[in-house]
Amino acid sequence: MVMKMNKRKKMVRGAVVFVALAAMAVIVRAIVRKRRPRITYGPMHERDRIRYDYLNQKNWQSDVLCKNMLRFERAAFFNLCAIMRDRKLLEDSPHVSVEQQLAMFLHTIGHNLRNRVVSANFCRSYGTTSIYFRKTLHAIGELRNDYIRPPSLETPAKIEGNHRFDPYFKVILETIP
Repeated sequence: MVMKMNKRKKMVRGAVVFVALAAMAVIVRAIVRKRRPRITYGPMHERDRIRYDYLNQKNWQSDVLCKNMLRFERAAFFNLCAIMRDRKLLEDSPHVSVEQQLAMFLHTIGHNLRNRVVSANFCRSYGTTSIYFRKTLHAIGELRNDYIRPPSLETPAKIEGNHRFDPYFKVILETIP
């Protein structure tokens, strides 16, 4: 009986010591955190201005630059942005406009770039670039019925009578048993 009491007292003491040590660890951690300098970020509007300036200088300054960077002329690009907004396929987020989303997407597919390269060019994180690439890809896919014509099953007249190309461009409709 006395042995059981001693064992129980030792267990209670061990639990009390454990709780005391855990409380001290929490307090020490809080003190260390207060001394450590916090990471501060610059104002978001300044970063947004830098990003917008990049688009103005590299993409929207002239039709030639826009066509070289995005494979679109400025008028066509802004018409596509308007279509995306009107149909609510893309929306402005607090720090990424529809123009920026579409520019990142077109720059990626127009030059066969990786998201990491585009994120460096547009001063965005890799995650942000990836998220908006997927959103824009989905939005472009939603336009398929209106802007993408299904292929014709007729052979063009130039090819039909030409002995050089005719055998290769015939459309053969067969049912597979």
